[in-house]
Amino acid sequence: MGFWDSYEGDYESLFDGDPVYAEALRMVIDLAGDLSGKTVLDLGCGAGALLFRLVEMYPGAEILGVDPSEKMVRRCERKLGKVRGARVRRGTATAIPFPEAYVDAVLSNLALHHVPPGEREGCARELARVLRPGGRLVYADMFCDVDAPPEDPERCRDIIHKMVGKSLYDREHGAYRTMLLHLGDIPAVLTEDGEHFTTEGVWRKALARAGFADLEVFPVPPGEFGYRVITGTKPPDLPGHERGLNGA
Repeated sequence: MGFWDSYEGDYESLFDGDPVYAEALRMVIDLAGDLSGKTVLDLGCGAGALLFRLVEMYPGAEILGVDPSEKMVRRCERKLGKVRGARVRRGTATAIPFPEAYVDAVLSNLALHHVPPGEREGCARELARVLRPGGRLVYADMFCDVDAPPEDPERCRDIIHKMVGKSLYDREHGAYRTMLLHLGDIPAVLTEDGEHFTTEGVWRKALARAGFADLEVFPVPPGEFGYRVITGTKPPDLPGHERGLNGA
């Protein structure tokens, strides 16, 4: 998250014109179902692209944002002003600053690939902890299709193919700055320098071990760039987890 704390550009416009990003946001909201009157967490909210859509769509809901970057949290707070029922806190995917069984839905877009491999299981347990029984998880991200060490040739080929293809797609659709962002990210993704891309199967296994049920995967069109949405439900009888922060 250090990159976003030092970033001086206009974060909000980085994904302007990116049809895949826009479609992923739309799918996350649609797959979450009706959130009227519910408590909803945007995990890894960044500058608030998803957060502010939720605030506009569900004025009667309690909309929460959590992000590790103090700079992103301050940006969201300034934009939110005194909007009733909306607040943003600093936290991480393995230490969400809300009590057990506090939210009805956890939504996340392009954030959990920052979770290191050794922390994925803890992240999955933390997602289950903060959700109420019957609560919904909707997680969108870019995935690769090869679960292997960073220097594995097939993994490298898969990531390069997806990220270069996505960059060209961005340029063709007028998303020039998004293209530059993806091209610049390729070395970090390959070497796992804060960017821990993996397969959707790895995340599904971690979520299943944390107790999530009804896990499904939905490709984000056009599909060949690895963007997918994972959904799941916390069963009503899943025991609570004690890990994480418990301060409201």
